[in-house]
Amino acid sequence: MFINTRNYSKIIDRLNISIIIMTLFLSLVSLNSQRKWTLFYSSIIETRKKNNNIIDYISKTEQYFLNEIEHQQNIKKTKPDDLIYLIKTKEREKTNLLYLVFKEMSKGFVEGKYQRGY
Repeated sequence: MFINTRNYSKIIDRLNISIIIMTLFLSLVSLNSQRKWTLFYSSIIETRKKNNNIIDYISKTEQYFLNEIEHQQNIKKTKPDDLIYLIKTKEREKTNLLYLVFKEMSKGFVEGKYQRGY
């Protein structure tokens, strides 16, 4: 009888340990799936926000083009007499001081070839 209770005790202990291990394993699995669900849900929320922004931009664009169509009747065609012709000024060349000095020096050397006879 003593041997029987000892065996029963071992069996119950092993069952308790296996139940504890299974509980820990399943809790880890459930936490992992909860994390995945949270990530998925947050991505859905982000997509919905982007979609709402796109809808806003589309409505603004539609409104702009509808206004342009309405104002198209007020625009009159121009004639050559209506145009104002402006005289285009010549752009100033950018000059580098070092380049100008070098140019003057090289010009002097070239002219110096002809003045050697003095």
